[in-house]
Amino acid sequence: MSIPLKAACGAATVTLAIASGAATAQAAPERPERPVAAHAVKQKTPRPAAQSKTAKTKSTSARNAQRLAALQQAVRKKRKAMTAKWDRRAQRAVTFALAQRGKPYRWGGTGSGGFDCSGLVQQAWKRAGVGIPRVTNDQYAKIRDRVAKKNLRAGDLVFFNRLGHVGLYLGDNTFIHSPRPGRTVTKEKMTGYYTRNYVGAVRPAWTKLPAVPTSLDG
Repeated sequence: MSIPLKAACGAATVTLAIASGAATAQAAPERPERPVAAHAVKQKTPRPAAQSKTAKTKSTSARNAQRLAALQQAVRKKRKAMTAKWDRRAQRAVTFALAQRGKPYRWGGTGSGGFDCSGLVQQAWKRAGVGIPRVTNDQYAKIRDRVAKKNLRAGDLVFFNRLGHVGLYLGDNTFIHSPRPGRTVTKEKMTGYYTRNYVGAVRPAWTKLPAVPTSLDG
């Protein structure tokens, strides 16, 4: 009976041993995970979002608008300076003509003893440092800058009666002229006869103003 017992004990021993091994295996602690080195994982630094095409277009348009505005301002300033320079010269012509009031009309006269109409305006502009033709037809034909009636300025030459008569515009729809024999140099309103027989006007010594740009293209 000892053999079976030994066998049984052996079996029990084997069984216990196996059970004990299994328990040992189950009780063994899990190995902790290795910490990952900081340099092991490379994180990508996010790049700033690219500017959209629309935003770029708006930015370019804004810059161009600023450039255009600056250019327009510069041109307007230049136009103003050019106009002021002409006005100063024209005022000298007007001052001279006004000083001749009361002097008699004289055919062909340019100051000595009187004036005819074209002689008066010629001498007025001569005092302003500008030479113009002597007779009305040449004055109208050779002074190239024509002026619309609504844009008249003091100093413009105004023509009447099929270019048979000329005066110097003063502003406020008035002009000064030497009318005809028996009359003297005088101021006159551009009404009645002078409205009906008005031909046109020219501007001596005028320099064409630069156009205010509307784009950067030209």
